[in-house]
Amino acid sequence: MRTAIVALAALATGVACALQRQVPGDPYTVGYSARGLEIDGQPRMLVTGAIHYPRSTPAMWDSLMKKAKEGGLNTVDTYVFWNMHEPVKGHYDFATDRANLPLFLEMARQNGLFVMLRIGPYVCAEWNYGGFPQWLRHEPGIVFRTYSEPFLREMKRFVGKVLDVVDPFMPEHGGPIVALQIENEYGNIQGHYGRDGDRYAEWCGRTAQGFNTSVPWVMCSQQTHLVDAIPTDNGFYCDQGLARFRQKYPQFPGMWTEMWPAWFQRWGEPAPHRPIEDIAYAVAKWFANGGTYVSYYMYHGGTNFGRTSGPFLLTSYDYDGFLDEYGLENWPKYLHLRELHRVLLDNERLLSLNSAPDPIKLSDSPAATAHVYGSLDKDYLAFLVNSDAKRSVQVEFDGRKLVLPRWSVTIARRTGGAALAVLHNTGRLSARVRAAQKRPARFESIDHGVSAGAIRWRPLSGAARRTKSVGSTRPLEHISITDDQTDYLWYRTRVEVPAACARDGQDYSLVLHDAGDVAFAYFNGHFAGMQHGREDRLATFAFDVPPAALAQNQSVDIAILSQTMGMRHLSPGMEDYSRGLLGRVVLCGQDITTGKWKMQPGLEGEQLPGDPPVRTTSAAAGPEWRMYDSHTDKQHHGQMRWYALDLNSAALAAGGEDQRLGVDLSSMTKGQLWINGHHLGRYWLRRAPSKESHRPCQSCSYGGWYGPDSMCRQRCGEPSQRYYHLPRSYLDPTGHNVLYVLEELGGRPEDIAIAYRVSEMPAEEARALHLLLC
Repeated sequence: MRTAIVALAALATGVACALQRQVPGDPYTVGYSARGLEIDGQPRMLVTGAIHYPRSTPAMWDSLMKKAKEGGLNTVDTYVFWNMHEPVKGHYDFATDRANLPLFLEMARQNGLFVMLRIGPYVCAEWNYGGFPQWLRHEPGIVFRTYSEPFLREMKRFVGKVLDVVDPFMPEHGGPIVALQIENEYGNIQGHYGRDGDRYAEWCGRTAQGFNTSVPWVMCSQQTHLVDAIPTDNGFYCDQGLARFRQKYPQFPGMWTEMWPAWFQRWGEPAPHRPIEDIAYAVAKWFANGGTYVSYYMYHGGTNFGRTSGPFLLTSYDYDGFLDEYGLENWPKYLHLRELHRVLLDNERLLSLNSAPDPIKLSDSPAATAHVYGSLDKDYLAFLVNSDAKRSVQVEFDGRKLVLPRWSVTIARRTGGAALAVLHNTGRLSARVRAAQKRPARFESIDHGVSAGAIRWRPLSGAARRTKSVGSTRPLEHISITDDQTDYLWYRTRVEVPAACARDGQDYSLVLHDAGDVAFAYFNGHFAGMQHGREDRLATFAFDVPPAALAQNQSVDIAILSQTMGMRHLSPGMEDYSRGLLGRVVLCGQDITTGKWKMQPGLEGEQLPGDPPVRTTSAAAGPEWRMYDSHTDKQHHGQMRWYALDLNSAALAAGGEDQRLGVDLSSMTKGQLWINGHHLGRYWLRRAPSKESHRPCQSCSYGGWYGPDSMCRQRCGEPSQRYYHLPRSYLDPTGHNVLYVLEELGGRPEDIAIAYRVSEMPAEEARALHLLLC
């Protein structure tokens, strides 16, 4: 029933735009002018949202497209993720599960949405290694993202492969792709490479044009002059540079490829939030100043499934998006911006057929200006801007007195002899939006989602059985051994106890210099602690050594389990990125770096690439598995364990296919999660600072420049992420579903629960849809 209502609502919304066709299915042309990308010769205003296909499941894509369309978008945007599509050099995957880019593009075409395809193939995206595949770093002599012949060769080859795959979706075939992107935010690091950086930027533009595609290419955040690609902007606000852009590039349209409506989140941080009034203000001001294209990064953030997140980033990539991680409407943000999008697209013709106007001063206040598209004595659309962050301004415009609220844009329209009509104000929230703010989304537990008495466990004894150990006279770099196929690498050595350990007052400690990202220490098989770094910086880890392990005239077995938490996604020199034990190893003040070391990747029982899929009916039934008893199996600390939980398929099915599921891991500590062979991601129940101790949590006003590190943080004092996305499409509705939990530190598996996501449609919105249905 709900699906039918949403479909009808989307159909009704489309009526207003019927004169401007979307993806027609028949061949069409794409070009550009100063007033926008041109479809069949007509400049268009494109309102776009980023939806990354690997961060959602194919079963979600159609719903996401429909909701984006209903939310007032006419275009979607996605990167192309090289390490997902070519994990092994020359072996491509554009068809399996979340790698099915052609299916994603077909969903966009069927829903009448254009697509901006940002190939890169460097994408950043807070994605593991910025999208680069691991094999790329092994190419002889390669230097990433500069004028390096091995890099140019491999980059050009992959971009060509992508263009072959997406050719059926180009406009000459009636497909949705209207623009392509080469590279990504290169202006941020171009200067680091000097002349080779300039040569590389020029090569990117020439190479893109050399593919002779039927759509324009863009390069975002590009600082140097371009002739072969449209330079575009990224940021929280981008209208200030439009006048200068038009002077420098009079032939190009103003395009904002990343409008940041919030921010990403790291473990231990409170959740970012950007006020909806400020988002609408920034977007309206962009179009007021002559912008023609805006893309929200992100519209739907989704989930960093598996090991795809960047360093110390949450598995959730919710991004405070318009559609939340589970694909449900974030109603306040969704509704308020939908109202703005409809006004912009309903007046697309006035915007696209008129040049960007010079601002008109409206009062004595320099903050109040008017931007008029059309003729004041006939038809026009006016953007009345008040950029004062604190004060409203009273103005007179076209014979009408108006109060412009602080930090807002009022959009008004006059047609023929009719009076001036106010269509929207970015700072005033409708009754629907205010109602939605009072009922935020939440989770509700499903009774008996985990089958009672069906938890099994087994200890984890060491490294993955099928991996080989490597010997060396000193610790070797982590990623060179794991090749990023697993987070984990064991370092083992046996050393004579230094004499210094016997001295009175000696600090019994093991110190790891220049290490990262996480280290677990064991002495003679006994756990001594865990240390972790911050973001992707190297750190010094110090562990207290139990005195009993340091008896004089004896030796001690030392095992360090090194863990990566996602590889760096943004910096020069990524080809040299390294982790593990990189500096000195010091025991009781004595350097033990040189000696006999063995390194072995992976954990016993871990599902590594190339392993056969887990058989849920039998994998947790072997003799090494034991039934878990909460009374006798007390909370363990440092003894890594596997847990297998049988899910109650009947209880999970009771809510219907539209019910979005999450795993509540608030009783656990840190580890990873699998369901039916699908790696759901890392988890970490690390708390954010309290509101009292964290300044960004303490104030949130929509007036003034937004910054995620200075204002509006939410869920202070709570775990950064408590719930972990459990896609229904990864469940067997009639079979045996087993949730595998790798716990690294300690927890209460008996309290793991399954919950469903609730995002209630505001009553006024529901009534409007009911009337439409009737």
